[in-house]
Amino acid sequence: MRTGAKALRKVRMLAMLSALATVLPSAAMAQDTPAPAATATRPSDSAMVNLVRLLVQQGVLTPEKGKALMAQAQNEAASARTATSSESGTELPAPAAGSIRVPYVPETVRAQIREELKADVLAQAKEQAWASPDAAAPEWTRRIRLFGDVRVRSQSTLYSSANSNLIPDFARVNAIGPLPIFESDTFIPLLNSRQDRWNRLLLRARLGVDVHIRDGIDVGLLIGSGDDNSPISLNQSLGGGFGKRNIWLQNAFVKLTPTKGAEVSLGRFPNPFFSTSLLFDEDLSFDGVAASIDSSRWTGDDLRVALRGGAFPLDFGDANFPQNDVDKRKYPSRWMFSAQAELDAKFANDMSVKVGAGYHSFKNLQANLSEPCFLYRVQSQFRSGVVCSTDNQRATFLRKGNTVIPIRDIVLDDPTPALNEVRVSPQYVGLAFDYDILNINAEARFPINDRLGVMVTGDYVRNLSFRKRDLCRFGAVFSEVYPPLNNVGTDGDGNICSQTNPSSFVGGNQGYMGKLTFGHLDLKKRGQWQAEVGYRYLESDAVPDAFTDSEFHRGGTNAKGYFIGAKGVVFDGLTLGGRWMSANEVSGEPFAIDVLEIELEARF
Repeated sequence: MRTGAKALRKVRMLAMLSALATVLPSAAMAQDTPAPAATATRPSDSAMVNLVRLLVQQGVLTPEKGKALMAQAQNEAASARTATSSESGTELPAPAAGSIRVPYVPETVRAQIREELKADVLAQAKEQAWASPDAAAPEWTRRIRLFGDVRVRSQSTLYSSANSNLIPDFARVNAIGPLPIFESDTFIPLLNSRQDRWNRLLLRARLGVDVHIRDGIDVGLLIGSGDDNSPISLNQSLGGGFGKRNIWLQNAFVKLTPTKGAEVSLGRFPNPFFSTSLLFDEDLSFDGVAASIDSSRWTGDDLRVALRGGAFPLDFGDANFPQNDVDKRKYPSRWMFSAQAELDAKFANDMSVKVGAGYHSFKNLQANLSEPCFLYRVQSQFRSGVVCSTDNQRATFLRKGNTVIPIRDIVLDDPTPALNEVRVSPQYVGLAFDYDILNINAEARFPINDRLGVMVTGDYVRNLSFRKRDLCRFGAVFSEVYPPLNNVGTDGDGNICSQTNPSSFVGGNQGYMGKLTFGHLDLKKRGQWQAEVGYRYLESDAVPDAFTDSEFHRGGTNAKGYFIGAKGVVFDGLTLGGRWMSANEVSGEPFAIDVLEIELEARF
């Protein structure tokens, strides 16, 4: 309180100084006043003398500075008198005995007094922190920023009654397998395709902190909810008997900024690329190292060219594989290597265009066939604990849509089966194709007036490593017995790799999306709103189905359809919105899914 009062007195003194300096007499002649009996203690009739004395007493000016100001004012007043006398031909008479003369203070001197006093006061305020709004907080707290959001969503998933009820759940095969999926249909897990799910409540909660260590070094942390450790959705299902919820480490990274326009991020961080949910889900974070450099240092922010790139490990695998075998095997690490060029231009009237061209190469995502795997060599009995050489190459985090193939070459006739013995071939599944993705996307903003605008978004993806010959690359003998498991046409004998009457492959390697957004393009204040409508088309193997949007068609690829939505700011920081998505399969078995989402989100 004592510090605050002192600060208030100093601020008032500065204000008084400015006011008095403004209203000081502007007459060229000095004013004579009777000298006080004790000038050291009694106030003077001169406003200038009293002002300087008061500032010295309050500690705003030192005595030396007060004397210097008075001397400077007297010198300039003397010069003014000399100039006036020269013009009029007369000189001012000496002051009468017992009187003092207050000199005229020119405007330049008054301005200099104001600036010097202001500088002194501000320097002292900064040094003592008595004028800072967060003066009571320690210095390190001013380098930390907390942020987060909580979203509650009602999600209804609606299925067509004409859908096929034989949609395999290949992610489940790999999770609980291996399973004898070729010997009996009863061992194939199936997806729900006909039973609607109304008003399923979902929660997404995130809490993050950004820490500024020093110039050029920052740290970011983010924890979030989620039903599992899937790389995409952070939604947490409510219900479950009031059980506690999971918390996951979503982001943890160090960001280095050696110079303006250059950044390097290491650890786990948000998507560093300009992209849409056609390729990467909005909740997807990246592991590894990402770097970017742009031209803003030389061209400014109105025209910016940026280059981005990174190396991202997907799976280092088990260093002790197989655990129960004497002979260990090398595990092929899975990576994604990415590069992107981006152009961002801003024009008059707040119009802007952003264009990006990227290439994302996935390594060792495509599965291989195992070495001959013997499951019956001990007393002709099935050995459930046997691990085949490529079991670690089975696809992880599958959704639905990507073409999958069996990856175990199980030997069924060594030793010779006993009479009436039935042998099965329990399988894992892997991805049939490799994925090297070309991604071209653009975004253009057009203002309508000072408040509203239109944004047009377009995105195109193409898998450059898509080769239909990869479907039967394990050889005619194996592939005809264990063919690809999905994206098979209705013609032929149901086997893409059949030697007599092969069926057609109905999958593909391309995708695109277009979206129109209208309203307030950046939602911040109460009353702002925006609406969107769009269409997307994504063939089976255009992108890995593990990383694309988790909401449209309930995740995965091989889906096409439209979406429409709107949202608005109810109060600052609180948004209410809804979205309708209607999607059908691009090819294969009938599988139409509509999704309705109504959500309330609070941000801080």
